[in-house]
Amino acid sequence: MKTIKTLFGLGALAGGGLLAYAWGAERPQLRLKSYRLVWPQGAGLKILHLSDQHLGRENWVQQLRFSQLEAMLPLFDPDIILFTGDFLHDDAGLAAVERMMQALPPARLGRYAVLGNHDYAVYSYGELFRNMARSVGQAATPERKLSALVAEAGQLGSLALDIYRNHRLRFAAVPNNTAELVRLLSLYDVILLDNRAVPLPGRPDIWIAGVDDLVEGEPDLARAMAHIPEEAGVILLTHNPDLAYEPAARRADIVFAGHTHGGQVALPWLGAIHTQGTRLPRKHAAGYFNDLPGGGQMIVSRGMGESTPFRLGAPPEMVWVEVA
Repeated sequence: MKTIKTLFGLGALAGGGLLAYAWGAERPQLRLKSYRLVWPQGAGLKILHLSDQHLGRENWVQQLRFSQLEAMLPLFDPDIILFTGDFLHDDAGLAAVERMMQALPPARLGRYAVLGNHDYAVYSYGELFRNMARSVGQAATPERKLSALVAEAGQLGSLALDIYRNHRLRFAAVPNNTAELVRLLSLYDVILLDNRAVPLPGRPDIWIAGVDDLVEGEPDLARAMAHIPEEAGVILLTHNPDLAYEPAARRADIVFAGHTHGGQVALPWLGAIHTQGTRLPRKHAAGYFNDLPGGGQMIVSRGMGESTPFRLGAPPEMVWVEVA
């Protein structure tokens, strides 16, 4: 019995230490991930890719990330800066979005963005449990309260099952101020590619296309690609990497995406606990992909922030790409 208690205590201590590490050690450490891609048509392009900032109310983790970001950004001289969505976690992050925009280096050929699901709404666990409590509290009789409690517990179980099955999640969605975010991006000369494409300035042989978010937006890949000249090379921005596997994305030479956070928690042998409901495999939830239907290449960033406050085996990152 004493041995069992000792083992249980050691297991609890190890689990608590791992949880503390995932909450406070890996999460604030912003990394730089560099790639060199072969694409003759775009040879010479230098690209800074920023994704999934999930900016919210100021806290120590966000402050540390900003300190690292502001220290690294002056080291880069990008031709283009690409954003693949989820600037916001909630509306409290709008001020931080502006701070990030002010810190950006110049980009000779422009800054381009698409929106992510959290730029439209925050999925709030707090709101989820408040709704559950409200539903039970408003029931008129003890029998109805019990029935409401069972129903809410069933919904919570369904959510847990969706996480386990790696399905897309959407719950207790609280709208974000998307209009103000779009205004801010425009103020800092970020071109929002909402199901459309534009040629690079001075490089009509290369176009950048962008598509709206798969979950909260109204994506239209065919429309985004419709007016691109047949001989032009194409860079495609999408928040959710699933859209890169659609038939209409076959025209893309390089795709940039985010959304998965690299799983946020990635375990040995198993891989990502959850890839945000994408078709990407758990053991390859971010990074470089060359399996697109049209033969193109894709980079999926682990992102700079997270939706829940844990990262383990999937540290936050910014991405630098040089094209040869």
